[in-house]
Amino acid sequence: MVWGMYLPHSGGSYGPYGDNEGPVDHYGDGWHHRLLKYSQEQMLEAQREFYSRSYPYCVVEKFLYECGHKQPSPDDVVVTPIEQHEPPRFRQTHKGYKELASIITIGNRMWAVDEAIKRLIYRLEPGLHQFYPLEIRMPRGRVYPVQYYVLVVGRWLDSLSPNDSDRRSFAHYNPEINHFFIHGYQKNVTGLALRQSVFKGAHLWRERGLKEWLICFSDTLAADLARAELMLPKYYRMRSI
Repeated sequence: MVWGMYLPHSGGSYGPYGDNEGPVDHYGDGWHHRLLKYSQEQMLEAQREFYSRSYPYCVVEKFLYECGHKQPSPDDVVVTPIEQHEPPRFRQTHKGYKELASIITIGNRMWAVDEAIKRLIYRLEPGLHQFYPLEIRMPRGRVYPVQYYVLVVGRWLDSLSPNDSDRRSFAHYNPEINHFFIHGYQKNVTGLALRQSVFKGAHLWRERGLKEWLICFSDTLAADLARAELMLPKYYRMRSI
């Protein structure tokens, strides 16, 4: 069997409202401004020209999409590896939290996991996925007492079978390529069918057709999550064909 978890909604313990590296102005948060300053002061002209759009915008894509993959856009931007200075270093939340989920969203459709999730994933697929330390800071100088990491999934597959899936579960976002749109409701996730011949042996991955909206994982990882008794966003069983 195979399982799917949709990107958690922002707000509350599954997606604390806030700003990466603190608030700055209506043009962007501290992370955005730090990256912009880096591009202006430390990048060569040729490097700046490579990023035909805003450098901070292109950096965000590195955390969302497949490295080396050309994004379907007028600029045909190729996603390059994440560089040492690029990950956000902390998230400043708007309010304090007594408890956060072990898997959260931190804005820009990015996912973060705590130390417990990192250990479970790393035990099954060491070195495949990337984890960038992220401190959760709260008002009045408080720091959430659990280490989090920005998660970058290192495996991308094409196991989704639109013909075998419930046609009511998805819509074509771009008919010219296999790019689909789904809502995060149980009926949409459970209506998807994935080919076991493609995902066999994988424990954590993303589907190219669904991009950053869905994380897929194996029965083995699902069992580990259940045994750990963690606070998690809902996840649902999908069809394996």
